[in-house]
Amino acid sequence: MIYRGVHKYARRMYSASLRKSPSSSEIRKMFVDYFIEEHGHTFVRSSPVVPFCDPTVAFVNAGMNQFKSIFLGKEQPMARRVVNSQKCIRVGGKHNDLSVVGKDGYHHTFFEMLGNWSFGDYFKKEACEMAWNLLRGPFGIDTSRLYVTYFGGDEGLSLPADIECREIWRSLGVPDDRILAFGSRDNFWEMGTTGPCGPCTEIHIDHLPNSNPSIRSKLVNAGSPDLTELWNLVFIQYNRKDGGSIETLPEKHIDTGMGMERLVAILQGKSTNYDTDLFLPIFDTIQKISNAPSYGYEFEPSSEKYALDTAYRTLADHSRMITACLADGMLPDQNHKLRRIIRKSMLLSNNVFQRNNLLHEIIPKVSEILGPTYPEMQTKLPNVLEILSHEQEIFTALRRNCNANIKEIISANKHLEEVDLFDSPGFVPAYKELQTLKTHFTKNVMPGDFVFKLKDTYGLDEESIEKLAEVEGLQIDKVGYLKELAKAKDRSKDSFSDAKIIDKASQEISNYTAGLKNTENFYKYNYMYNTSTKLYQVPTIKTKILRILQNGNAEQSVRLNSDNPVTIITEKSNFYHESGGQQSDHGTIVAYVGNSKLQFDVKEVSCSNGCILHSGNFTNSDTKDITLSVNDEVELNVDQNRRTRNIIHHTATHLLNASVRHVIKGVIYQLSSSVTSDCLKLELAILGKKVENELLEIIESLIRHAIKVNAPTSVKRISAQDVLNTKDIVMVPGEIYPETGLRLLALEDPITGLCSKELCCGTHALSTGELQDFCLTNIKQTGRSKYAFTAVAGDAALHARTKSKEIERSIAHFEELINIQQNRADTLQARLQKLRNKIVTSDLELPYLSKVQYLDRVNVLIKHLKDASKVTLKEFVEIEMKNVLQEHPAEKVPFVIHFLKCSTMMEDVSLQKATKLCPDRPVLVVSLTNGMVKARCCVPQDKLSHFSAQEWLEKFATVFNGQTMPPKGQNPREVCNMKAKKVHSPVFHEKLEIAIAEAKKYASKHL
Repeated sequence: MIYRGVHKYARRMYSASLRKSPSSSEIRKMFVDYFIEEHGHTFVRSSPVVPFCDPTVAFVNAGMNQFKSIFLGKEQPMARRVVNSQKCIRVGGKHNDLSVVGKDGYHHTFFEMLGNWSFGDYFKKEACEMAWNLLRGPFGIDTSRLYVTYFGGDEGLSLPADIECREIWRSLGVPDDRILAFGSRDNFWEMGTTGPCGPCTEIHIDHLPNSNPSIRSKLVNAGSPDLTELWNLVFIQYNRKDGGSIETLPEKHIDTGMGMERLVAILQGKSTNYDTDLFLPIFDTIQKISNAPSYGYEFEPSSEKYALDTAYRTLADHSRMITACLADGMLPDQNHKLRRIIRKSMLLSNNVFQRNNLLHEIIPKVSEILGPTYPEMQTKLPNVLEILSHEQEIFTALRRNCNANIKEIISANKHLEEVDLFDSPGFVPAYKELQTLKTHFTKNVMPGDFVFKLKDTYGLDEESIEKLAEVEGLQIDKVGYLKELAKAKDRSKDSFSDAKIIDKASQEISNYTAGLKNTENFYKYNYMYNTSTKLYQVPTIKTKILRILQNGNAEQSVRLNSDNPVTIITEKSNFYHESGGQQSDHGTIVAYVGNSKLQFDVKEVSCSNGCILHSGNFTNSDTKDITLSVNDEVELNVDQNRRTRNIIHHTATHLLNASVRHVIKGVIYQLSSSVTSDCLKLELAILGKKVENELLEIIESLIRHAIKVNAPTSVKRISAQDVLNTKDIVMVPGEIYPETGLRLLALEDPITGLCSKELCCGTHALSTGELQDFCLTNIKQTGRSKYAFTAVAGDAALHARTKSKEIERSIAHFEELINIQQNRADTLQARLQKLRNKIVTSDLELPYLSKVQYLDRVNVLIKHLKDASKVTLKEFVEIEMKNVLQEHPAEKVPFVIHFLKCSTMMEDVSLQKATKLCPDRPVLVVSLTNGMVKARCCVPQDKLSHFSAQEWLEKFATVFNGQTMPPKGQNPREVCNMKAKKVHSPVFHEKLEIAIAEAKKYASKHL
């Protein structure tokens, strides 16, 4: 029987043919050592799986990714001959193995690509010889089981067959019936629609020994699981130009790749990749922790063990992929595919293996297996586990709190759990409509218009739709869907919106700057610090105008009296344009036209196609009749005050980022930053630890100490390759960096060890002492484990501390006054409330920690005064009621109706205490506190036969639309309350007069 791996016979036969099965670590080392020791290659460590300079891919998916810039001629190679083992991820796009992982024996989301490269050194003959000799020599593979392919030519590309490659294989002794020609689809490699490309040759292996080549050769490139590709050798000798034409490259390269997992399976005599020492230890760990039945090597869907074994394979594979991604700094927040795979693994852990934290518990085993080769999997293991704990917490909460309708649907359809639609608000109506329509789908194919509706109307993403279709047993009409998508884009083009206007303006600017020489902008980094003025001085530069833009048009000249904004592009510029979170410079452009001086205020600086755009307005000149033209010479002056504040706030941002990481160990990553002349803002995700005030105090003190020691800052230009080879560089997750010309800003406090190393294009202080001071002004939690810090440095920080001392003195003064002026509590309380509002709501910048302390002290004082006031006011209630009763004795007045005037000074008042003072006759007492009116009445027992408390109070309450009810368990005829009712102050006394009159009528009638 042939399984989805390979024939069982192959496993027995090939196992027996091996003298001794090498371990995966030994196999990897044999490969690398062969090229280093035998052929003079240099080892280059694997790049992270996070694409660093490539926005075209979500993951590094091939060994050549880190060498793209070399192939494109943008960067010099680190060596002419290179070898490595590259971590790769394939979960989407053209190279998407996710849907079949676990169902067969060789697809994976994470795999290692063994490869050797030549950058303009050796070429086809040497590459083929090296590969063939390694396979039949150190690896001991029987060459009678190998087939090779070569490029058979392409008339459409006007490219002939690669006869040279065929003859090389012949010279190495490969029989003609094992040398096969294929077309462009299988044997021509391209980096993209344009750029380096070339033919390739592949080495395939037959997993069934002693087979007939005339029959088996037909299975090459046919998708057979027991005759598979082993090694691909690419000959990069062409360049595809715009328009599709092909030209020969002046320098030729070699790029090879061989799947590590497949090679290990072959050399260990295993029928599938999952039977090797790369996976079996993970299976053992899963089994021991979960107590599930052992892995059974089953690939037949009809088998009872198939579902469990598929779960074993899927979880083991995904745990490797998750470990690689998280150890390399990829974050679920920035990559939804990674989060989806994490959640899928958590569902498998829970639903199949009945253990919530199983993924968390098997990751250390992955680290143990792969860590010796990829050290970051060991050094970053605590971070990996911290992120997984965070993700588990989020996912558990999401499942617990998801809509009851979703729970009901998933409960009835367990297969939907793996689709991970808990946070898709449109899923419920989408699923219900799908169930209604799917019986009408032709041949179980989901129509393109309905697929588009799932995305456009219900908000499901394409991966969720594909997974939903899969679990529902449906196919997707992808052609129809793409047609609907194109129609929607056409409709969108016809709509007129602000976004369209903005896009049009941006496009116009791009058109006008295309083809212009790039502005020489390195002058923005040329500045000095003046210790006397404490300002950074940017030298004025003289340059010529290249282009003038106004009203969306390029003008040769512009008159000064024009009211419309103008944009000026110059040959050189010392202005910083907004980038790296730092706002742009302001300043002036000055021109001398004849004997007249013309000044242009720069209010915004931007960049398009390498050209610096200075936008603003003309402000003054000696005469209005002046024209500024292209090629005129001008002077560029940067506003020193704004630049200085931007510089110190940007360097302070780096210090804050470093200090938080220094104090709070664990997983911390930047979400956003903003540097302006007013302040700096830094938003960080901090997992696993709450940011308390005690920690903030340490963070701030570290930064102030770094300023005090006046540590120098250094800026170094490095390449992307340098970054990969340098430890502890902090980068923004998800950011795509250029391949060359990166600026690394580094600074260190030699005493505390506070160290910052970040890639940054901004302007920075020359030494930390130039910041003068630093203080946090605010911190707020913006989400689960997310914190936004606001701070100031320089003069702004000094000013904040000066104002802080003034507030401190005010509070100390109040603390003295309270002890000696208790009789003026109302006045003191009003003044304290005003001070509190000033601290909390005004634009006054204060040190955050001082602000927290001041608020605590002010609140204590206010509470003290309120407590004292309550005692005094309670006495007022008693005094006022006794006075009323004394003035209206029972023998003259048979009932009492009274509004407590003192209640207006209280936050609350107990009317029960007031009515208790009048036990001998009916009494109705009214209060007004904080704009709320309430009332209470009581009737003595000897009056109950003809007098009802509730009826009496209802006469009063009706005027205020109030609600009456007796206290729980008490007689409504004896006692009744009116619930507090909001009333507008202007009409209160008028309504009170009417209500009291109504109450008097009732009382007079019933007594």
